[in-house]
Amino acid sequence: MQNPDSDKELRQNEARFQKLLESFPDCVVVVDQNYLILIVNRRFETMFGYDRSEAIGRSAEIFLPERFGLLLDWAGDPETAMPHPGESIARRKNGSEFPVEIKLGAIETTDGMEIVASIRDISEGKKNEAQLEYRANRDGLTGLPNRNLLVDRIGQAILHAERFSQRVAVLFVDLDRFKYFMAGLSHEMGDLVLQEIAGRLKSCVRINDTVARLGNDVFVIVVSHLRESEDAAKVAQKIQKTVSRPFKLGTRICEVFCSIGIALHPKDGKDVRTLLKNAEVAMFRAKENGRNCFQYFTEQLNDRIAVRITLERYLRQSMENRELSVHYQPQMDLRTGRMIGFEALLRWQNLDLGMVPPDRFIPLAEETGLIVPIGEWVLHTACADNKRWQEAGHPLLPVAVNLSPRQFWDPDLVKIVARVLRDTGLEPRYLELEITESMVMRDVENALAMLRELKGLGVELSMDDFGTGYSNLNHLKRFPFGKLKMDITFVRDVTHDPGCAAIAKTIIAMAHNLNLRVIAEGIETEGQLNYLRLQGCDEMQGFYFSRPLSCHDFEQLIVEGRRLYVSEESKGSPERTLLLVDDEPNTLSSMQRVLHDEGYRIFSTTNADDGFELLATNRIGVVLSDLRMPGMDGIEFLSRVSRIHPETVRIAMSGYADLSMVTEAINRGAIYKFLTKPVENEMLRKILINAFEHFEILYQTNK
Repeated sequence: MQNPDSDKELRQNEARFQKLLESFPDCVVVVDQNYLILIVNRRFETMFGYDRSEAIGRSAEIFLPERFGLLLDWAGDPETAMPHPGESIARRKNGSEFPVEIKLGAIETTDGMEIVASIRDISEGKKNEAQLEYRANRDGLTGLPNRNLLVDRIGQAILHAERFSQRVAVLFVDLDRFKYFMAGLSHEMGDLVLQEIAGRLKSCVRINDTVARLGNDVFVIVVSHLRESEDAAKVAQKIQKTVSRPFKLGTRICEVFCSIGIALHPKDGKDVRTLLKNAEVAMFRAKENGRNCFQYFTEQLNDRIAVRITLERYLRQSMENRELSVHYQPQMDLRTGRMIGFEALLRWQNLDLGMVPPDRFIPLAEETGLIVPIGEWVLHTACADNKRWQEAGHPLLPVAVNLSPRQFWDPDLVKIVARVLRDTGLEPRYLELEITESMVMRDVENALAMLRELKGLGVELSMDDFGTGYSNLNHLKRFPFGKLKMDITFVRDVTHDPGCAAIAKTIIAMAHNLNLRVIAEGIETEGQLNYLRLQGCDEMQGFYFSRPLSCHDFEQLIVEGRRLYVSEESKGSPERTLLLVDDEPNTLSSMQRVLHDEGYRIFSTTNADDGFELLATNRIGVVLSDLRMPGMDGIEFLSRVSRIHPETVRIAMSGYADLSMVTEAINRGAIYKFLTKPVENEMLRKILINAFEHFEILYQTNK
């Protein structure tokens, strides 16, 4: 039976405890070991918006989701020292959040451990702290970071750049003759000008870059994640163009110019102080050079940028000055030798610079956006020329025109192509658009939609530079291309590089399986031509037949009806064709005399490069090569021959009994036999007979 006096005392204690809680200026919450709320005071109700009846019995997570884990950890180990007051984010009933400071305590009861949390709203203090921090790190007039925050931002940018091997640029911007400009303005007007300049500078950079105000008319910009050092010049040019834009100040139209110095991390400094100092030095150089310009701290970069700026200036004037022209390079059928099309190629002849190579000005045109109007002009010119030749009675041939990335992703591309065809009167089937592999693989679905629209016009499509990107055959078969253009890097080395030869074979076989024709660009030798033709390549273009020609010269070529000479399947009988390679001319002459009456068709050369060319242009049955030669030695030569022309029988010879060389040649699968110089005449004849018998077996097997 309970003692009435004990019950009364318990109720009095509870009342005193509740009264004590209500007297606290802070919010007080008591939770049990399951983190269910047992007791709250009135301050809890006003702070969090819950009635006491709504809160009791619910988890503490309703108002303190972030700090609940700390309660859990501490309550699980009562022996642990009392946690220090901590800060967290609390949540009201209406979902709004605010910062709080929390103190924790524990009470042992008969029912177990209970946790007492004292919670204080620190929103006002945080607001004051933020204001103090803002004033300490921000410029009062413009709101930009001041020197304190700038130093911290540069330090962070340096750490990030060192971690990820990137570049950082510090641009020191000083307004030119600003004191004279300000002399005629009131203080308030001057403030408006500086605020306008600050806003313009911020518009020139990305959100993760920093624009700071260092002094009255001095600003510093920190640009991170630079790919190339020259990219800082693009930012500087944008700043100068933006800052100098006229603006209205009262009734006056004002212009402000600036000089900019650029220092790069790590080239011009590895710490904050050095970078700022060197950027300022570069800025003073810009002032000395006439103001309203920019300078790198490194002179070498200044020279490169000066050349680029000059080139860009001339390029912008090129169309107006009629300096651009379109040349044409024929595309030839490797089966018949007939011309089956031609490619339009842009050329630029400048009065001061002379003939500017395409690889110098086309990337610049792409970068500046000039490629869009220039590209449309090329397209119109090529279509108009082709239509004119057709009307003159010349063969009906398609003209191939390259599309740059900017052109291809232009939403109006289809309309532009349609308009050009309509204006020139050229039938769509006589226009072929070349699109690089990398362009379509960048965004497959949107590229596919664009290609289908172009195909809907009736034009032909070909994939340019094939083999240099990351093609996915599942995507490739979806694209409406009719032709693949094999990249010149594989064509150039196809006769002597086994890797290029293997890639060329693979591209041709894959394309044919997808019902695509293959054209090889950049063919310059008979060897390249013959090798690719024998592998099944359909078309070619390159210096071997014709360089790109002016409009007039190309028309003359059409009138002449020039054709590509295509050799027969083989020159001579392959099983009786022999190639001798030796850097000693006397040795070659001696062997040719010995074999003169043996019925062989004999080719000879003193170096490996010519040997590759002879192998590509002639069906060689047996190769006999010396192992010791300057440049590429015989082992490497025969090893490559084995991979490019696997059916050819390879014999090595040497005047030095070097067992290691012979072993290496055998291990690399390069040789069929090894001969020691000088070779007896009868032995040479006998070995060659056996070699050609062996070749006949290989040839018939692979036929």
